[in-house]
Amino acid sequence: MSIKLDNLSDWHPLSGSIVLRASDDRARRVRVYLNCLEPTPLFVVQAGAPARFLATMPAGLETLEFVARGEVEIGADTVDRVVYYQATETEKMWFDGDGATFTTIHERAPRNEALEWVQFQAEQNQKRMEAALRAEMQTHLAAMRSEYENASSGVHGGEAPQHPKPAAGKKAAGKQPVDGGTPQPAAGAPAGAGAAADGTADGENEE
Repeated sequence: MSIKLDNLSDWHPLSGSIVLRASDDRARRVRVYLNCLEPTPLFVVQAGAPARFLATMPAGLETLEFVARGEVEIGADTVDRVVYYQATETEKMWFDGDGATFTTIHERAPRNEALEWVQFQAEQNQKRMEAALRAEMQTHLAAMRSEYENASSGVHGGEAPQHPKPAAGKKAAGKQPVDGGTPQPAAGAPAGAGAAADGTADGENEE
């Protein structure tokens, strides 16, 4: 049989009573490790109620566990009892680490000045190229807009073009009267044209 007490500084004498405080009024599991020299009756006081019997702990190492709300006070029947206790709510927990801390803010190491200068020049060149590209696009759009506004075609809202009239064809020599009379000479024809035409017609009839 082995008895493990772990860290002796975590064991406290039960002088008077044990007061286990809680952060809220929710029910929680309370666990107390006791090392009694002799059998010891224990009493509990909870939420201002009168003390009541809890349990009798035998001599030696024992564990007392129960569920309670709020603040809990545990005490022996007399203060002359030799009792040491260790509670999970008051014990200290620690872990062995590698010494690294994560609460220190590490500042970034300064970069190479030559590298920063090269990056700065590259950014400036990129900005100049973008500005030149924007200016070229604006010039191109302005030229297209001017060409559209000066267009003479009426299809897109401009002024319709004036097409020349076709040349007049040959006019008829004369107009034939409806009643079979003498044909009238065309406008601009010589004055004897009509008479010559009549003589020719008469000669053909005589033959």
